[in-house]
Amino acid sequence: MKLTNSLVITGIIAISVWGVALLQPMPVQALSSAHPHSTTQKQSPLEAARSNVVTEEQNPLQVTLDTLIISGNTATLPTDKVQRLWQEFNTNTALNSQLIKQPLAVYVVYKNFSANFEQATVTIGYSIDALSSADDTVTLDAARYEQLLSRKKHSVQDIALAWQEIDYRRPIERVVEIHYLSDHSAITSSELLVDYGE
Repeated sequence: MKLTNSLVITGIIAISVWGVALLQPMPVQALSSAHPHSTTQKQSPLEAARSNVVTEEQNPLQVTLDTLIISGNTATLPTDKVQRLWQEFNTNTALNSQLIKQPLAVYVVYKNFSANFEQATVTIGYSIDALSSADDTVTLDAARYEQLLSRKKHSVQDIALAWQEIDYRRPIERVVEIHYLSDHSAITSSELLVDYGE
């Protein structure tokens, strides 16, 4: 029951914070398709590590997630209705019957946002590594994310404040919440990541 309560609280926080997004001005789109970062250069691992060593004032902490395939409940819905999806996930007996081992985390992925952030496609689920089979899957390609919450135990207020740190003026590719689980399905730590897709 601790997992259910924790997930419900996180859903409520996410819904309340989306209201903040509506108060921020919308970004102005450039007419040119040129992008200053369109060229890519290969770096050695040592060079890449050195280039990532920056102070927090210079650049927010960047995290790379490898390709991840999750299965669970997905819906395109108003962001103030995410609580309903959490309830469906918590009562998804078909998904739970496919678990072959204790999942390490619950993933919540927000993507395909509407222009005013009132609607998004949201998936709540487990990595398919913990499942015997997966009917409906969502694939997150490997990407670099800005870390809004580092992996540790966070209060409800910490999570709410982290959602407010999202820059809604920038194009948002996806927001990922990761809730790490104990052997008894209690949330031991959480992490919040955003991919601005720039």
